[in-house]
Amino acid sequence: MNLSNKKIYIAPHTPKSTMFAKVFKENFSDIEFLGFIDKEKKGDNIYQVKEISKNDFDFIFIYSPNHFDTIYNHYKKIINHKKLIHVDTIDNCYIFNDYMKILKNRIKAFPSFVKLKFLQYSVYFFNIFPSLRDEVVFVSKDFVGTNNKMLLIEFIKSKNNTLILTDNLLHLKELKHHGIQTLFLGSLYSYYKLARAKIVIQDQGNSNTLIQKLNSQQQKIQLWHGIPLKRMNKLTDILYDYHISTSDFVNQTSLSEVIQAKQHLNLGYPRNDLLLKKHSSLDLLFVDLKIYNFVKNNKTIVYMPTHRESQPSFGQTSAKELPLNLISFNQFLKENNLFFILKLHPFVSNLYDTQYFSHIIFYKSQQDIYPILKYTDILITDYSSVYFDFLLLDRPIIFFDYDYKEYSSNIGGFVYDYEKNAPGKKVATQNSLEKEIINLFMGEDLYKDERKKVLELFFKYKDHKSSHRIINKIINK
Repeated sequence: MNLSNKKIYIAPHTPKSTMFAKVFKENFSDIEFLGFIDKEKKGDNIYQVKEISKNDFDFIFIYSPNHFDTIYNHYKKIINHKKLIHVDTIDNCYIFNDYMKILKNRIKAFPSFVKLKFLQYSVYFFNIFPSLRDEVVFVSKDFVGTNNKMLLIEFIKSKNNTLILTDNLLHLKELKHHGIQTLFLGSLYSYYKLARAKIVIQDQGNSNTLIQKLNSQQQKIQLWHGIPLKRMNKLTDILYDYHISTSDFVNQTSLSEVIQAKQHLNLGYPRNDLLLKKHSSLDLLFVDLKIYNFVKNNKTIVYMPTHRESQPSFGQTSAKELPLNLISFNQFLKENNLFFILKLHPFVSNLYDTQYFSHIIFYKSQQDIYPILKYTDILITDYSSVYFDFLLLDRPIIFFDYDYKEYSSNIGGFVYDYEKNAPGKKVATQNSLEKEIINLFMGEDLYKDERKKVLELFFKYKDHKSSHRIINKIINK
């Protein structure tokens, strides 16, 4: 596709598309960027699609990993479909799909369209016979999130008629191995079960195409996957019956503006039960048991950096290595009898797959690390929501925010004041990171009071009973 001297809009206006616009302009200097198109937002350089329908432009680039079909179907009613370009990422590189490629992809997706119709008609059937709806169905696309996992386990213990749907084959196999009722998400039978569900629970936002087909009689619960530090767009396509959060402050300042729900309930995240309870065998689903048992008896640091939205590029893989010399860092750990667990995004972890270090352990990206965090001495992160949860343990956190200015600029700033609400030492170099690790193991913990203040603000409950509260409030009401 020839992009030379073209005039383009980008839709919708999100942190991801903002970063795409920045990288795009850097790579195609002769392109004229006209602004963003968004359904909800208005402002400088942000327009409604109807406003620009008669303007002089060549393309609208639609960059929305989870909502492309919805946006495309709306825009093509107003804009010539030949001007609509689907921006996707493959192997962490941006690619462009013109109208012919979009058509080919839709033809390939026809079986999925038929299955969605089957789901829709099945929902109609059970609307006529609602008494047949008697199951609690969990939906986990791509991977089984820890909130879904823990609430599922609690449902199983309480003898509820419970089922989980997932398309993650490794997780599906492990669930079945433990005797948990599981179906492949995408099979006709899984859609039948979804249509028959009395209660549907998810902790992500990437299954909305399915959830939209359900009836208002079916109770829909959104657990979400963490307290947001990054800004998010409002999810307008589903009204949930319940959204589960951690405090009034979180709801009022962020999540109630993102997730539409009849009730926002501050009952706590099920996954945080793992930080504070004694673990059963089911609690250790998707956990590397060898590492889990090792951590119990050794001084351990866990490093969980967030995925950098700035990484996708044009025509080449752009995942960046960590700003750590792992050889010298491993020697530092060895000299101090410390062990370091790295849980990375798949794009970054692929850079280290073949490496071995005596005191550095690579933890697989889709394994559950929360049972391991229970026994972790220090957490190192940057802008990941995991640090909020770790506050429940009242242990030190180091913020390795070496790219703070670039990252905050890329995402348009944070939801919460980073300096006030990230209670720990901020370091930007390996040398300062190593010094702070030594200080903390020597007992120099200077942020206990700050951690307590943030904890009180972001968490109503500080116990291991979030799953119990959710079941008692919603199911046993």
